[in-house]
Amino acid sequence: MTLPIACAIDNDYALPLLVMLTSLKEHLRPSYRLVLYLVHRGLSENVLASISRLVETHSIVPSPESVAAIPKHSHFPPEAAYPLLLPELLPETLDRILFLDADLLVLDDLAQLWEIPIGERVLGAAPDAAIPFCCSPRGVKNQGELGISEDALYFNCGVLLIRLAAWRRREVTRRAFGYLRKVGRHVDFLHQEALNAVLWDDWLPLEIRWNLLGSLAGRPYGPLGSANCRNPGIIHFAGRFKPWRAPIGGPFNRQYRTALSQVTQWAPAVKPALLDKLLSLYDRHLRNCLYSCEQALWKRRLL
Repeated sequence: MTLPIACAIDNDYALPLLVMLTSLKEHLRPSYRLVLYLVHRGLSENVLASISRLVETHSIVPSPESVAAIPKHSHFPPEAAYPLLLPELLPETLDRILFLDADLLVLDDLAQLWEIPIGERVLGAAPDAAIPFCCSPRGVKNQGELGISEDALYFNCGVLLIRLAAWRRREVTRRAFGYLRKVGRHVDFLHQEALNAVLWDDWLPLEIRWNLLGSLAGRPYGPLGSANCRNPGIIHFAGRFKPWRAPIGGPFNRQYRTALSQVTQWAPAVKPALLDKLLSLYDRHLRNCLYSCEQALWKRRLL
């Protein structure tokens, strides 16, 4: 059996992608064959060769017309919105795809996730622990005007189980682009916010274990404390704290660094910049005490 996954990266995210793929393969049951559809604007030959050593890889470079259609935003490169292009870029023979961000660490068999039925919904995703509802701070703008109910959950786009035909039929890309053009520079999380705006009532919530945020899971200030770390499936290192750049706090740093050491034969380790070192120091030693201040600044879009 085949497990098709899609990822979108630039050269800076080649190293974490190798970590993610290595951890995925380590836990995937032998009856599944992993196939990667890699969307990019021009990765180096060395990077593509390193990825292809790990998994069967189909390289996809979007046309200039497709890239030009993405609404422009000064804080996000076009690659950030590439997930919105997947239904037009992937082969029409694919009925479903599992989209994965590169900044993940897989700790369980993703065949379990792949086999989850999502019914008639466009996609399955895990609720976002940092933005619980569409009406939460930095959720969906003007959610009331869009007809989105106040109790509508907000999902994280780092892990998406997508029904491609349903996406195409419901013109999700066109509608998401329309939202991004309307919101403009006020958008917070680009394609994630846009997909929540147009699919708020057309997605299936998955168990949170399939997209645990590494900045919150197992932390004393996290929404569930250590309870959400008992059976983790995927750890998502979203945000500023990236464990391939410098050590981080929380319970998953050691596992990530171990996985990282397995791929440096194919890609050189990243030399941390001064900002990475400062963020590492903050996350490991100060964040528990200062998290409430950090959250107040984050909600006001000052971070």
